Amino acid sequence: MEKLFVMLNVLAISTIVNSLAPLMPVFQKELNISISSSSFLPVLSVLGTTVFSFLISILISRLGLKRTNISGYILMFLGLLLFSFSRNSFEMAVGAFLIGSSTAILFTSLTTLLAHLKNPRFGLTHAFFGIGGILAPLLVSFSIKNDFSYRYLYLLYFFVMILFFIWNFVLRLPNAKYESFNFSKMKKTILKPLFFISIISFFLYSGSEISLITWASNLFIYFGFNEAKAAIIISLFWIFYTLSRFLSDFIVKIFGEKKMVIFSALLSPILISLMLLTKNAYLFSVIGFFMGTIFPMIQRYANMNLDKEEVGLLNGVTYGSTGIGGMFFSSVMGYIANFSIPGMFVLPLLGLFALSAVQIFEKKGERT
Repeated sequence: MEKLFVMLNVLAISTIVNSLAPLMPVFQKELNISISSSSFLPVLSVLGTTVFSFLISILISRLGLKRTNISGYILMFLGLLLFSFSRNSFEMAVGAFLIGSSTAILFTSLTTLLAHLKNPRFGLTHAFFGIGGILAPLLVSFSIKNDFSYRYLYLLYFFVMILFFIWNFVLRLPNAKYESFNFSKMKKTILKPLFFISIISFFLYSGSEISLITWASNLFIYFGFNEAKAAIIISLFWIFYTLSRFLSDFIVKIFGEKKMVIFSALLSPILISLMLLTKNAYLFSVIGFFMGTIFPMIQRYANMNLDKEEVGLLNGVTYGSTGIGGMFFSSVMGYIANFSIPGMFVLPLLGLFALSAVQIFEKKGERT
């Protein structure tokens, strides 16, 4: 029951978070702002994720799982209500920050719970995140085609999260806590090559992935598609992305985590280049297939090779680094959009090449 609770929570949160990208053109029209100006929404969302990832990695040892979940749900409720009823960009900005903050809190606590259960399935759990990515643009596309305001969509999300909030009280969660904050211990752990190379890899990957998806709608509109069709193409990305995560638990037994990460991180930017050169938006789904395995395989490798007491710190810092990466990449791409929309996508392309280089460097270090 606990695993189902974790996976369905991940599915719901992923659907909420991934609704932002396909709605970006809608928000630009609704608020009457430019593409670059609208970047404050994804940037503030990942800023919330970044700040609260670090905070919760310290506070979870005192709060415990259930109270940590409650605090995450409360912030999520506030963010969703602001998106549902706000009439100006400031209120939406606050809502984006709160949703990002709650995502960090809930993902950290859910990852903690999963790590304490028998036979945790990280690949399957990440696949549920991908399913949310599939559902989100489909729901957005449906709402656009039927002239159904995004405000009602966020109200629907609000009531779904209410159900999980109630379930949290009913479920008997284990008394799983991270080790209390200790600076000397943290410093020693962070200086381990596996730890800081993993964090750098999470930064590069998530920066590339978040920014790529955030601005995909604008790229496809540039290619000549409308908003609803662009949302469908993003959904195709998530379908193949999720499929690869389901398969990763089996493929890793043959090739190992490192080879899978390096191969996917090298091939993905090549496919991005082809998509930009040919203006073939459907290559985006193939990119999703190869990118889908990267994050869970890096996380799996790090969790299996670090000491158990170090995994808690890794999980907290992981979501902090992903937030920083997403914030940096998305904001820079928003600025580049003033000059060239295709040119925006050179940044995630370079980020993925850099990721492959970092992983190759670490693999060589293991042999020496």
